[in-house]
Amino acid sequence: MDCNTAKSKLFPYVDGELTPELRDQLEAHLAHCSACRRLVDFEVAFRETYVERLGPDPAPERVREHVATLLQDLVQRQHAGHGRRRFRRFVFSVAAALLVAVGLGAGITLQTYLGTGTTLPELANAAVEQHQKLVRKLLPPDIRDVSPKAAEEWFRQRLAFNVSLPDLRTEHLHFLGGRISHLREVEVAALEYQLDGNNISLFIIPEEAYRRLHLTDKPRFKVVSHRGYDVIIWRSQGAGYTLVSEIGDRACQVCHAPEEKLEPLPRPSAHL
Repeated sequence: MDCNTAKSKLFPYVDGELTPELRDQLEAHLAHCSACRRLVDFEVAFRETYVERLGPDPAPERVREHVATLLQDLVQRQHAGHGRRRFRRFVFSVAAALLVAVGLGAGITLQTYLGTGTTLPELANAAVEQHQKLVRKLLPPDIRDVSPKAAEEWFRQRLAFNVSLPDLRTEHLHFLGGRISHLREVEVAALEYQLDGNNISLFIIPEEAYRRLHLTDKPRFKVVSHRGYDVIIWRSQGAGYTLVSEIGDRACQVCHAPEEKLEPLPRPSAHL
């Protein structure tokens, strides 16, 4: 396994999502590659700090006990062969208890698995987390000091979907570099820009992953506000795009010149 492949497997490895075979291959690489080993250590340290400082407070003991009781009752009902309607009502009661226990973030995940919600907030959350790591240099670029066209060619040789980088439209905008990364287990092209000293991240995702968001065609741009960042999601040229910044509409200069008349962005659809 080479360094590029190892970096693309870093997050699934830390999350414990690699197959045993891939995990063994990556660990064999880490054993003799100090650079990749440092990346893993950075990621583990970041997550430990994130959980300690920003993680939610634990659910009250009575709530945890109530959820445990409901789950135990669920197993007993399955074995007892109760009717489907009563079983479905009970599943939703467990989901409601879990929402109380772990908060809105888990609720979004539950809605996704139950088929009653959208994964758009999850994508926004993952994009903001990646943006923060890129800004803090916890995720160093695979390529830097190249033109957008050279970076585009580099990604196209390594990713199995269309990667089209916008040209630089203003002298105040600078392309800093890029890397292969992951958003919600989806391999993406992660690009770093700077506009008048403000950091902007652009993630290009496969069109198939974008379609799984089940977004409507209008408005073309979907805007989510998350932890003080604006996340703009849209589809173009056979791929999905996710832009993260703290400077609102000005971040659109990554793809458009300042004098261009742009479609006005809608108000953020969610505040997470």
